[in-house]
Amino acid sequence: MMTKRMPSRRPALLAGLLAVFLAALGGLFAAPASAHTRLISSTPGKDATAANVTEVALVFSDRIRAAKVVVRNEEGEEFQTGDAARSDRTVTQPLERALPAGRYTVAWRVVGEDGHPIQNEDLAFTAEEGRATAAPTTGAPTTGAPTTATPTTPAPHGTPAKAASAPERKSSGAVTWVMIGIGGLLGIGIGMLIVFRAKRRNPMGGKGE
Repeated sequence: MMTKRMPSRRPALLAGLLAVFLAALGGLFAAPASAHTRLISSTPGKDATAANVTEVALVFSDRIRAAKVVVRNEEGEEFQTGDAARSDRTVTQPLERALPAGRYTVAWRVVGEDGHPIQNEDLAFTAEEGRATAAPTTGAPTTGAPTTATPTTPAPHGTPAKAASAPERKSSGAVTWVMIGIGGLLGIGIGMLIVFRAKRRNPMGGKGE
């Protein structure tokens, strides 16, 4: 009696493993190709409203090698000035001045770390008139502080004269007492000198008596 041989499953298994390997290898090579530099965020943000806009900042997913940024209003007038500054993944474009109120579009073109250039101009925002300039007018000017503070604490009439006369009286009284003391010492000294001279002229006067 002859036994029937079962078909081998090895060829099918090897074919399946090969297909999985090729698919994984294809995904490995396709991932870097699809991971180009992209814009992550911006200041002002997309469709945002901001005041006192003096620059536009763009943050990308990778380090930027070169960048060009153009900021236009609805009439096509450009407001960027100078070259865009690059700092790792951030690109900052200075503007000529604070943007007037209106709608603006940012067009940019950058070259990422992979050397692949990308560009877009769908970033738009609205600028409004700045309101921060009104804040300094609410405070009192610093130059007026000394003049306004003086009338609030007027000195009573006669106070400066009394304050000035008190030291004068004290000093005059002290001078008087010093002069009296010096005069007294001079008087005592003169008296002793007279007595001393009298004794030298008549040393025996006391014994004769």
